[in-house]
Amino acid sequence: MRGCKLLRRKCVADCVFAPYFPPDQPQKFSCVHRVFGASNVSKILQDLPPHRRGDAANSLAYEAEFRLHDPIYGCVGHVSNLSQNLQQIHHNLVLAKNELSLYLGNNNNINIQNTVIGGAAGTSRGVGMGQLLPELQNLL
Repeated sequence: MRGCKLLRRKCVADCVFAPYFPPDQPQKFSCVHRVFGASNVSKILQDLPPHRRGDAANSLAYEAEFRLHDPIYGCVGHVSNLSQNLQQIHHNLVLAKNELSLYLGNNNNINIQNTVIGGAAGTSRGVGMGQLLPELQNLL
């Protein structure tokens, strides 16, 4: 087990770290140990019911990794950046929808004008834009 090896301890059968910090992910325990300390992590995991320890270990590892990259804000800074990106994307989506509705609204008006100008109301002769523009200029 990487955690016990890092702590220079022998890994015992009831080791609280072993199930949650596997040897194939040595950086996971290393980050958690550097940020929170092995003793604190051990206490946190032991105070939780066994079915919640995996999620807690993953949360601690996630927070520790971001805390090492950003010691002040940690994962909150990352979440804040993602939230700002989401707001910008939402704003761009609203603008795109508005532009699309204007475009579709203009096309719908042209189709209605085609029907009225091109023939009797309710019929369509398939008037193209080239034919429609002179007819519209005549109306002006």
